[in-house]
Amino acid sequence: MADKSLLKSLQTQLAEKSAEADRIASTFKVEDGGQFVVSTEQAAAFKKVSSEATEIKSLISAEQGMTEIKSYLQEPDGPSAAGLHYGNRGELEAKSLGDMFIDSDAFQRASAGGFDDRPYVRAAMEGKSIFSLSGGTVTHQTLGSAQNLGIAERAYRKWHIRDLFPKSSTKQPVLYGARETGWTNNAAQVKERYGADGTSPATGADTDTWGRAKRSKLSLTPVMYPVAEVAHLLDAHKNILSDEPRLRTFINTRMVEGVKYAEDWDLLHSVGDGQSLTGLFNTPGVQQYAGAPTDKYSVQIRRSITKAILAEYDPTGIVLSPTMWEQVEVEEDKNGAFRVALAVAVGAEKKVWRLNVVETTAMEDGKFLVGAFGLGAQLHDRENVSVTVSSENAENFEKGLITFRADERLALEVPRPESFVIGTWTPPTG
Repeated sequence: MADKSLLKSLQTQLAEKSAEADRIASTFKVEDGGQFVVSTEQAAAFKKVSSEATEIKSLISAEQGMTEIKSYLQEPDGPSAAGLHYGNRGELEAKSLGDMFIDSDAFQRASAGGFDDRPYVRAAMEGKSIFSLSGGTVTHQTLGSAQNLGIAERAYRKWHIRDLFPKSSTKQPVLYGARETGWTNNAAQVKERYGADGTSPATGADTDTWGRAKRSKLSLTPVMYPVAEVAHLLDAHKNILSDEPRLRTFINTRMVEGVKYAEDWDLLHSVGDGQSLTGLFNTPGVQQYAGAPTDKYSVQIRRSITKAILAEYDPTGIVLSPTMWEQVEVEEDKNGAFRVALAVAVGAEKKVWRLNVVETTAMEDGKFLVGAFGLGAQLHDRENVSVTVSSENAENFEKGLITFRADERLALEVPRPESFVIGTWTPPTG
């Protein structure tokens, strides 16, 4: 309260100084030619008020900054004792979009009114992590018994291709950039002086020339990257709005994952037409690699990594199908030991050759992708995943239905296609 009072007081003082400046300015004399005539006393008074107002404004900015810092410092740096006691075990419980939808002000207001006062409810997935550290209480009826379904468990968060990209967002409907299509690096040591021909050693004569750096070559092509929308609809009976646990599951597993699967497919295979994304498989300049039958599957991945590194960008991720990820994980060496079993036993991290792995059914079994996600390509979010619920659609009123719509808008920029390698699996013979 003290911080808010100080800020309010400063703002009041600033308003008073502004009014005083206006009063002084109104006393300036205007001659017939439109020129202002200001006395020394008026000028001094106006400058003094202006200086005081500037100082008060800086104090307001400083106080607002301190308020943000105090708010940050007051955030808990770990779970509460109650959270630890009731089974949280020191881990933060991430909220899913379904949890956020149920907890949103829009849903709570609509729920309090029996869903009679609003035609739709909308919740959006923010681009940040949201944590829940508090426990709650429940009141049971006196007569009869109640079935306790327990607290909703943290939903297993499936990895998608977007998780290989660093976060980036845009406010524009279309992006414009340059795509690198070729690079000749002629960087080399340059001596101070050379002979008359510009290449032989200097002789000390007047005919010697100054050293000149060689010119490298870079080929760039302008590219437009449209912001595309991924969306789908699902109908459900209106009673699901009152069944909150099931509603969370419905939103998370059907609405959100439906968008995420389509996003995976589009990032790989979409054919750009000016309004749609151009997936990595259809981007000109992406390298190709075909595995050798003498190499194990994991070795084929490693050789494709080398092709990406030769393009001067270190790859950061691998995308393959669930079937082929199984083949890689169960791959054995000559002694019958699993090659990547350590990653499963320690931390259960999906990694091969130090790179993160995303397994998705959007990738066909015969292919895989290795690339520099974030450097060679970047995903830009225009609108994060959101869910809209409406009862005003087609025959919903007559049938007691509601319609869910999940959507997102995003753009895929690929400035360095050569940093990606599309691999074709070849079954090992040995």
